[in-house]
Amino acid sequence: MSLISALRVPYREARDGFWGEQTSTLNWCEEDYNITFYCAEVVNTLTNLVFMWLGFKGLRNVIAYSHSSVLILVFLGYIVVGLGSMAFHTTLKYEMQLADELPMIYTVCIMAFATFAYKRPARVRALIAIALVGLAVFITVYYLYAKDPVFHQVAYGLLTAGTIFRGFYVMETDLRPRLRQRKQPTECDEYMLRMYKLAVTGILMFLAGFFIWNMDNIFCHHLTGAKNKLLLPWSVVLEGHGWWHILTGLGKRSSCWTGRLCGPFHRWCPSRARLQMGTGRRRPSNRVLSSHCCSDSPLLIRHGSRSRYNCIPQLFGNLRTVKMSISNEALQKLVREIESQAIAAQQQISLVRTQAASKQREMRLAQLTRNEIASLPSDTAVYEGVGKMFVGVGVPALQDKLGSQIKDLETEVDALGKRLHYLETTAKNSQEHIEKMLKGAGQS
Repeated sequence: MSLISALRVPYREARDGFWGEQTSTLNWCEEDYNITFYCAEVVNTLTNLVFMWLGFKGLRNVIAYSHSSVLILVFLGYIVVGLGSMAFHTTLKYEMQLADELPMIYTVCIMAFATFAYKRPARVRALIAIALVGLAVFITVYYLYAKDPVFHQVAYGLLTAGTIFRGFYVMETDLRPRLRQRKQPTECDEYMLRMYKLAVTGILMFLAGFFIWNMDNIFCHHLTGAKNKLLLPWSVVLEGHGWWHILTGLGKRSSCWTGRLCGPFHRWCPSRARLQMGTGRRRPSNRVLSSHCCSDSPLLIRHGSRSRYNCIPQLFGNLRTVKMSISNEALQKLVREIESQAIAAQQQISLVRTQAASKQREMRLAQLTRNEIASLPSDTAVYEGVGKMFVGVGVPALQDKLGSQIKDLETEVDALGKRLHYLETTAKNSQEHIEKMLKGAGQS
């Protein structure tokens, strides 16, 4: 007798259950009460634990890394969906079916708000919230009236797809430009590629789960016969709806990791920064730096690993105390890296000064031109240079154009001035902070 045959456990012969007759509008391929008297669908119930795990893990990360508070509602929604689905598959009652399906709509609406309201004015955010609440109410009322599961599935799918595509749009229009300001183009592209891989992995897992779920419905009769031959515990691998739960949960996990890297789901600047170091086979030692955020990226440095995310300006501008217990080799690497960042800051200072001087010259020229034109009669013929041509324009129109140009230049000069002040402060304090790091390492 083979090991598989020896470990097989037969299904329960009776099909009566603790919760009585089914009242839900849906039932799945897993036979009712075939394992225990107290649970209608054991596998479909237990596989919902992946949503519980995802919800609690997400809440822990939101609190630990000070993410946006809207994510608390998202991960609480995951937990509610998991509990509702467990109750539904345990009892097969219509009320529990609603406790499973309606929170799915509400949770994805919260995710849609977090995505569509990202970086929008307060009034627009309020309108988006009202629209999503109205949509959730409409879906709820119509579903209670029609009791059509297909309507629920289509509504959920469309909301999810809209949220995903909006996330991709934000990644390209907001995140990629911000990354290019702080990183080299190749590093930026690598970072974006990593996020797209996570997102596509999540989508493929979601689609794979949906495919298995539908195959489970279509070939239920054949699968039931195969499960009765395999018996427990081997037959549980043929429970297609359980795989839908698992793959959907894992797909959402990949999407959440993408969210932590992307704008709507990640606060780039935590109030407490973590410096992680380690070299060779030594276990990395963690030290928390007392600092305030000075840029829009987290301070996370890893040595001796493939991942390296640097925000050296935070270390320069706001470091107060550093106490590290690391090897001399690791310390030298860190100092060299900081020195290279200081050199880059000096180069950027020269570039910003040149840009600011150029903008100031343009602004002075525009101001002088506007002052000269202001003394002319309004019907005077004036001309504007366009390439190698001169085009006649009215005095009022030219004054308005020059005024708008001056206003734009003032904004640009002000932004360059702030950038210059930041870079000068960074370069000025870099050497002092290197000495503090060396001193702290020597005392440890």
